[in-house]
Amino acid sequence: MKESLEISRTDLQKVADFLPYPFIIAEIIGGIHLNTHLNEKFIEEISYTLDEIPTIEAWYEHAYPNAEYRQQVINNWNIEQREALHAGKVSLKKKSQVTRKDGSKRWYEIKATVIGKVHVVAFVDLNNEITLQETLKNANDNNDRMLSILGHDLRGPVANLMGISSMAVNADITDGEFTEVIRLINAQSSHVLELLDNTMQWAKLNFNSITINQSEIALYPLIESVIATHQSAIENKNLTITTDTSKMPLIESDVEILTIIIRNLISNAIKFTPENGSISITASGNQIIVSDTGIGMSESKIQMLLSQQYASTKGTNNEPGTGLGLQLVINLVEKIGGKFLIESNASGSKMKLQF
Repeated sequence: MKESLEISRTDLQKVADFLPYPFIIAEIIGGIHLNTHLNEKFIEEISYTLDEIPTIEAWYEHAYPNAEYRQQVINNWNIEQREALHAGKVSLKKKSQVTRKDGSKRWYEIKATVIGKVHVVAFVDLNNEITLQETLKNANDNNDRMLSILGHDLRGPVANLMGISSMAVNADITDGEFTEVIRLINAQSSHVLELLDNTMQWAKLNFNSITINQSEIALYPLIESVIATHQSAIENKNLTITTDTSKMPLIESDVEILTIIIRNLISNAIKFTPENGSISITASGNQIIVSDTGIGMSESKIQMLLSQQYASTKGTNNEPGTGLGLQLVINLVEKIGGKFLIESNASGSKMKLQF
């Protein structure tokens, strides 16, 4: 009988080595759950050795180094095991994220079959499927959040425009008051147009309809044109803006996309720079840098931006915003093959566009 068991175990190991999935073969000996064989695919893909995971406890510690997640996996597995036993089943399965020997994490469906005291455990790779599901869920969550922000932030300026224009039409106002009304309408209109333009570009990105048209671009006139569109906001805050593109007068890129990027960077600097502050736009080597003496951003806010978490923040003069501008910059810079860097502290920010 002992010889028959040895032959059976040997044959089982040969079959496991032949199969394309990672396998653990384990036995309960003396009340201890011992791992007795790891197939070739397991050693190749997950990479632990029997010396490193001789028992199920050692496996749990290596595969799930986070204690909280490890306990969650163990609890879920124990529940599944009890339910399978109650139903008279000899197999059970559960999904979990396994940490491999090289430190990388990967999703598997873990299937265990119990034959007497022998446990055969297979690992079916689900990483691509689950990663895709999470990506789609995050994209949907971001889209829902963005639409909610747009609905809120667009409604306010449009309502203000209606109210201001109604006052100009229906009220008996002085020339000075009329000039102020026109100034307010100009500021609100500028914000609405920028918001609509950003929304259109965001929508194009989400539907992958942006195409790249490379051309040689004169940088100085492009920047001066963008500054001119923000002249009213610059004057209202009495900001000083300096430009130096002498070390990089021309650039090879998509003129429409580059204009949107620079417009959003300058708009962001104006928004978060207090009255009498300064903004500089310089271009040298492979970098365009927009610097300001504004209120800066915390490290957590920077990480939110880089991880595509939209956040609406008002400017130093209570200017409205959606958080969409810098998100759009990050995505568009990636689209044209560049790199976007943020340096920020309480004394101001530097937005760097690298080509």
